[in-house]
Amino acid sequence: MDGLFAMKGEALVPNAVASQSMLTQDESILGEINVVDVEKEYWNGKAKKRKYEYGMNSSIKRCDSPELFEDDDFIDHVSCELGDIVQIPGMLAVANVENFSINSSEASKDEMVKELSKSEDISKEGTLQDDYCNKNSFDCGMPLKDKIKKALLENAHKTPIANKSTESNFQQTLVVEDIPNYAFQSNFFELGPFYGLPSKVSTLIKKNKGIDKLYSWQEECLSLPALEERKNLVYSLPTSGGKTLVAEILMLREILCRKKNALFVLPYVAIVQEKATIFFIRSLAPFGIDLDFLVEEYAAGKGRFPPRKRRRKQVLFIATIEKAHGIVNSLVEEGRLSELGLVVVDELHLIGEKGGRGAILEAFLTKLIYSKEDIQIVGMSATIGNLPEIARYLKAETFCKDFRPVELKEYVKVENDLWTVNRNSLCPEDDFKLSRKINFQYSSQMLLSDPDQLGGLVAEVVPANSCLVFCPTKKNCENVASLICQILPSMLLDHKKSEKKALYKALSNEGNGSVCSVLKRTLPFGVAYHHSGLTADERRLIEEAYTMGTLSCICCTSTLAAGVNLPAKRVILRSPYISNQFINLSRYKQMIGRAGRAGFDTYGESILICQSNEVDRVRELLKSCMDEAITTLHEGGGQAIENLVLSSVGLKLADTRKSLHKLFGYTLLEVQAERLEVETSTLVDKALSRLLKIKMLVPSKPTSALSTKNNSECDVSKSAKTTLVIDNETMIMVSKLGRAAIKGSIELNLAEQLYKDLRQAQSGLVLLNFLHLLHLVTPYDIASSIKYLPNIYYKAYTKLSPLELQTAHVLGISESCMMGIVSGKAVKGVTSHVLNRFYVTLMLNDLWNQMSVWEVSIKYDIPRGVIQSLMTKAASFASNVLHFCQEFEELWAFQDLLGNFSQRLSHCCHVELLPLMDLPAVKRGRARQLYNAGFKNLHDIANSTPQQLVSTIDHMSRRVAQQIIAAAKLLLLEKVENLREEAEDLMDGLVNSHSV
Repeated sequence: MDGLFAMKGEALVPNAVASQSMLTQDESILGEINVVDVEKEYWNGKAKKRKYEYGMNSSIKRCDSPELFEDDDFIDHVSCELGDIVQIPGMLAVANVENFSINSSEASKDEMVKELSKSEDISKEGTLQDDYCNKNSFDCGMPLKDKIKKALLENAHKTPIANKSTESNFQQTLVVEDIPNYAFQSNFFELGPFYGLPSKVSTLIKKNKGIDKLYSWQEECLSLPALEERKNLVYSLPTSGGKTLVAEILMLREILCRKKNALFVLPYVAIVQEKATIFFIRSLAPFGIDLDFLVEEYAAGKGRFPPRKRRRKQVLFIATIEKAHGIVNSLVEEGRLSELGLVVVDELHLIGEKGGRGAILEAFLTKLIYSKEDIQIVGMSATIGNLPEIARYLKAETFCKDFRPVELKEYVKVENDLWTVNRNSLCPEDDFKLSRKINFQYSSQMLLSDPDQLGGLVAEVVPANSCLVFCPTKKNCENVASLICQILPSMLLDHKKSEKKALYKALSNEGNGSVCSVLKRTLPFGVAYHHSGLTADERRLIEEAYTMGTLSCICCTSTLAAGVNLPAKRVILRSPYISNQFINLSRYKQMIGRAGRAGFDTYGESILICQSNEVDRVRELLKSCMDEAITTLHEGGGQAIENLVLSSVGLKLADTRKSLHKLFGYTLLEVQAERLEVETSTLVDKALSRLLKIKMLVPSKPTSALSTKNNSECDVSKSAKTTLVIDNETMIMVSKLGRAAIKGSIELNLAEQLYKDLRQAQSGLVLLNFLHLLHLVTPYDIASSIKYLPNIYYKAYTKLSPLELQTAHVLGISESCMMGIVSGKAVKGVTSHVLNRFYVTLMLNDLWNQMSVWEVSIKYDIPRGVIQSLMTKAASFASNVLHFCQEFEELWAFQDLLGNFSQRLSHCCHVELLPLMDLPAVKRGRARQLYNAGFKNLHDIANSTPQQLVSTIDHMSRRVAQQIIAAAKLLLLEKVENLREEAEDLMDGLVNSHSV
């Protein structure tokens, strides 16, 4: 038998040649994988039906949804209409709603299709869902009932695939060590003496972090009964106190001992990438393969929804707040939330952040709590003033310590006096104690330029030690960096001169030959600035140079304090302001927390510079309490509440008004409702009313929920209006548009506009180039925030090729239109929205066509950091649009056209560089250097040595080279794991189909 299987006795066994061909899709990543061994391991596992060696239950049952409240009276019976309230006891009445019958019917059909597609008796090759949603199918226009009939008839002739075994078929690599008897009963299976982990984990921590012994508070925290009993925990310590290490140990314990996935939620993309890089090393070099888990980064354009289901390994997800929310939503929808065992949230105080991020974090945590799954939540923060209240919301225990590994000496500088801050003072007169008089022997000219003698304060510590100078604005960062270099002695020019030249060359490569004029002046002195106006490539190089000691001083905004970990011997606050706002204690603590490097310094220093008329406010600042985290879920016109209502119904977490009220009882908003003087149930009813009004939600059974009333005030010829009555038990569901908005993470007020734009584009889509597609994925919010400059707009328009002009003409933008813009006349025939959006599209088009960020920045007179942010946000929005389109059969074309659009748009580089762009610390300039040096793919990087990379790439440290190599190995192993699982899925299907 020459196929996939051959006869051996009476048994059907795989043909080795055919099986091997399954795994050769990418031979470059299979170097050390023995396919025969993989095959043997697979079949041995099947034959033995072996369970986990550790005696654990291989599956945890999913909890049933919490029962609804039996008493309906807890809800204030309100009836909502946009504008009027109809008094119907115990019901929500939305008046003047158009008939729902068509939408509801379609939604019901969608639900029926979804349920049919989940049937275990339908074969994988011919599921109804695949047949229904196949974007390449020629019968997309077939009536739904015919599609159902056709799919069922086809499936009737196919052999059903038996359920796959959920048992583990892989060889365990961890060995259970002798464990001392503990006083408590653990809720996880212990593998060794290091808090339940093998000793090699402590060895790994020592090797990679230089930590021989944990701090006493860390030992105390890890031994808390709350953690052993898997209760939720919120712990708070000052910045640099070692909070992250505790979280890392807990995540390793969850992955290795409980065989569950863990999710590490971080606030910023840069921190996600830093932590992912750390775990790349920790999981690979040198003992990581023994630990046997994967790391998946969910930031910017990285990460897939839902996450790939792993049968052999556990996964640590490292994600931003937004991506973490997406992970949980997708797992809930797939019924896989039980795969998650631990969620760790860093910077938990951001739950009170305005602008949408805090509301997203609250929605994410609320869904976890309400789901009642066996998921432990651990939150940590250095700056949170209402910890007990947040703990009550999370149903968590608390743990607080005032610990710093390095002593911090706080100073306040007023004119020429440097005062020590006395934290133990009993009266205002003792708050400050004079430390010394400042006198750096400035000349009169130097005093005129630097009256606060900032340059002298920096010169006291550099270059032997490092210094961070926090400035109130981005422009002030650049000015202060230039000022400091005017004061610093010229002898600093010779310090690490060759390293500075390499840094300059690396910056030039990343900028396609361009380097900022300010950095040109400051780099020779070992000084740089750092803020969002820099590109991500520039910020990364500056951070690396600071860590290596090439740079000894960075002038930065306060965002650096909440970003990547860059400690300093001395931290200087240039002013007690952030922008034009006086700083609060939380931001102050966060900034001065960077002072003192554990393992290097015996103490750290912070100096706050203020004027004499600001002393009283500074005294109040130092005596104040930490800022409290206050919910923002109810702000912004109720949009965040609407989003939570819509997604909760779409995920079937709640499907009635009553269950929605119950779900919102688990929010921080409900905990703080009394102090905020809001009624949560009323806010939910308003959101529900609006969502029904705009048809994002529909009743599941419209006939039982509608009461038709003629509108006596309307003309008889006008269509009749209806009043939709929703009582506590009326079942509601998400409409097709609502589901698309959820899947695509599209704001509700933009979902209908996006659908209209896509449908309109279909009638005249220009595919002669990428300009029209770029226009469709240009983010609406950026288009409205960037105002076009008439002369620049006209000049860019005239540079378009004849083929590109076709897109402009389809959009209604002609040369006469451009002339009107230049002359300042009102433009007719095209909306300002289209004009603004196309202007931003022209920037994306230049980036797509390999123009550098620098060149686009100069061409459109926009900061280069904004241009790069545009590229990143457009890539993210392209991914959102793709998922949005997947919910509509009529938008099938965009599902193909936008398939790989996001990845390429996020990098805007040549295709051959894309494999290298997935590596940490590698952007376009460094990727080009690697490619030109012969490192053309991940396999080349994985087989290289740190010395090879250091000698080839400008200003690359050995540490960064190790990170890149380790990341390449992990990515390759992940690809191998994906191929292995795909092969096993195929074998499962073939074996089961032949055995029936």
